[in-house]
Amino acid sequence: MKKKLFALISAALAAAMLLTGCSSGGPADSSPSGTGGSASASSDGWKPSSTVTIYCVSAAGGATDYCNRAMAQALGDYWGTTVQVVNQPGGSGGVAAGTVWNSAHDGLSVLGFSEAVFSQRSMGVFDQAPTAWDLMPVMNTTAVLSVPEGSPYTTIEELIEASKGSTLNMASGTGGSVWSLKASLFAQAAGITFNRLNYEGSVPSQTAALSGEVEYVVTGLAEQLEYIQAGKLIPLAMIESEPAEVEGVGAIPAITDALPAFADYSQPLQCIGIAIPADCPDEVRAAFADAFTACMESDTIKSAIADGNFNTLGISGNEAQALAAQQEQVYSWALYDAEVAPEDPAQFDIARP
Repeated sequence: MKKKLFALISAALAAAMLLTGCSSGGPADSSPSGTGGSASASSDGWKPSSTVTIYCVSAAGGATDYCNRAMAQALGDYWGTTVQVVNQPGGSGGVAAGTVWNSAHDGLSVLGFSEAVFSQRSMGVFDQAPTAWDLMPVMNTTAVLSVPEGSPYTTIEELIEASKGSTLNMASGTGGSVWSLKASLFAQAAGITFNRLNYEGSVPSQTAALSGEVEYVVTGLAEQLEYIQAGKLIPLAMIESEPAEVEGVGAIPAITDALPAFADYSQPLQCIGIAIPADCPDEVRAAFADAFTACMESDTIKSAIADGNFNTLGISGNEAQALAAQQEQVYSWALYDAEVAPEDPAQFDIARP
């Protein structure tokens, strides 16, 4: 799965580099040198003068919150200062994005972003492109479709067949999330419809499945892992082109086994991390670039990725800008075509992928 994921990311970056030409408008390349698990900031350059606040786009307990809290610890250790996380779910990430954007661009207000940042213009919740941020993606996971314990559906084929006879309830977080998009692509490939019940994040979506409010849930494998291993959620398929192996559970088949056409769709990537406005002062941007590199090499982040069964991203600068431009195309058009996003991407000069 990880080899396939990194191949997808590499392909996305290559395509986006051609699209953007690594041109102006993104953060300049830098080559900071991380120094391992106990890295600390040098005495030169910008450092936070007071508490740094990461405004997280999701509720507590989900993958984005998990990532942001790990980064808060790593950044606090690096700078020797307090870094706190404030959860501001709502508006497909637009609430938290607006808070940071409308605060002073001085490095003290940081966005804890998810992949929803790629679709905010088309979702009509925030008017800045994702390339308006210095994005620092940390980690991600992959999509899995699960049913609650005791469900009558034991295979993905059974669920698809049932969906052709009636409309089942499904939860996948907010409308602009990667899981929502993955669910929509699954439905398109299967030729089915569902009744999407929107919840602010993966945790309440999974709770809805556990309580029987919905027949199935599409969220991240890392987010469902504890419930899957406990037998409370039963995974029917990875909503990916590759299967996954879960310790104590076994192999979860790829959705392409049942629906080969799924592989024909442009695939969105989950992407979670931190960001600052790209128009912050140069010394602030350089300090965050150094800090991010050091944090990615720290024991705190390495352990968080391994313990949560996440995949490492760890890109920044022009690489992150190129990925953001390419993924904005994928998310915006897929959500618009699925009649989830209300704004036509063409009005923002977002080309089809």
